[in-house]
Amino acid sequence: MLRICHVLASVGEKGGLEKNVIELAGRQAELGHQVSAVADETMHPHFSPKVTFVAHPMSGGRLNPLNLAALKRRILGTGAEIVHAHANKAGQMVRSIRGGLKGMKRVATVQNIKSTAKPFQDYDAVITASGQVRDSLGGIPATVIWNSIEPPPVGTQEAAAATNPPWLGGEWPVFCTVGRLVPAKGMDLLLEAMAKVPGFKLWLVGEGLQRGELEAIIAKHGLAERVWMAGHRDDAVGLMGCADLFIVASRNEGGPYTLAEALHMKVPCLSTKVGFAPEFLPEGALMETHSIDELVRGLQWAMEKPEEVKALMEKPYALVAREVTLEAMTRKVLEVYSRL
Repeated sequence: MLRICHVLASVGEKGGLEKNVIELAGRQAELGHQVSAVADETMHPHFSPKVTFVAHPMSGGRLNPLNLAALKRRILGTGAEIVHAHANKAGQMVRSIRGGLKGMKRVATVQNIKSTAKPFQDYDAVITASGQVRDSLGGIPATVIWNSIEPPPVGTQEAAAATNPPWLGGEWPVFCTVGRLVPAKGMDLLLEAMAKVPGFKLWLVGEGLQRGELEAIIAKHGLAERVWMAGHRDDAVGLMGCADLFIVASRNEGGPYTLAEALHMKVPCLSTKVGFAPEFLPEGALMETHSIDELVRGLQWAMEKPEEVKALMEKPYALVAREVTLEAMTRKVLEVYSRL
C-alpha cells in the first residue's frame, strides 16, 4: 500500500484536468492505497469519500509565504510518502516548499505546453499528458501518460437521444463540440469557419464567459438555425455519441479529454494539433491551431468524404479502447511511483 497525496490548485471548475485527478485519486483509493487530496474546498464534492480530502484555499497567491507554509503543513499532515502535484500552479507551489517535504517523493503532472519548465524542475518524476508537452520541457525527463477516463457505460448515447436534442435524425448531419466557452477552446474560430461551410448543424455544448461573444458571431453570420447553444449538459458524452462528427477547435489544450470521450463513443473526430490529438488521429483529421482556414478545410473534408473519415477512425478507436482507460492510466502512474 502506498500513501499518496494529490495536490490540485483549481478553484470551482471541473474540466478535463480536474476530472482526471479526481478519477485517478478515486481509483487509487479503490485499489487499497491511502490517498489524500489537498485542494480548494470547492472541489470537495467531486472527490470519492474513499479519498481523504484536505481543504486548502487555492485562490491565494502561489508565492505567498503564509499560503505556502499552510500548504506545507497540510501536505505533511497527510503522512504521504508520495506527493503528486497536478498542473502549473500546484507544481510551482509544491516545488517552492520542497525543502520542507523531507522524506516525501515528489511527482508532477504537466498538462499543457510550457514556455518555461521551471515549475517542474527538481521533481523526482514528471508525467506529461502528451508527447508535445514532454517536448516543451527543455529536456526534463518525463513519462507520457495520456489523460484517461472510465469508458462511458452502456446506454449513455441512448439516454442523451431520449432528451430529443434538435436536428437528430434530420436531413443535415449534426456535428458536435464540447468545452468551456473560453478563448482557449477556439469555439469562436469554429463558428467563423462554419459560416463558410454550409450543410451541417452544430451542437455547441458548454458554458462560460465567452457565451455573449459566441452568440454575437452566430447573429453576425445568421447561424441561429444551424447552431444549438446547449449550455452545460451532464449528458455531454451521450450527445457526442449521437453526433455524426466531433470537433476539437482548441487553440491550446492539455488532453483534450473530450477527444478521448468521443473516440470511446466511436464518433469520427477532427481536431486541431493540440495535446495528444496528433498521437491519436491520422494526419488528415488534424488541423493547425489558431486558423479559421484550417478548420474550413477540415469541415469541408468531413462534408465531402464522410466515409473516408469514418474509415480512418478504426485505429484511433482501438488505441483509445486499449490505452486510454482509467485502469491503464492508473497502472502507468503507479508504475512511475514504483520507480522512485
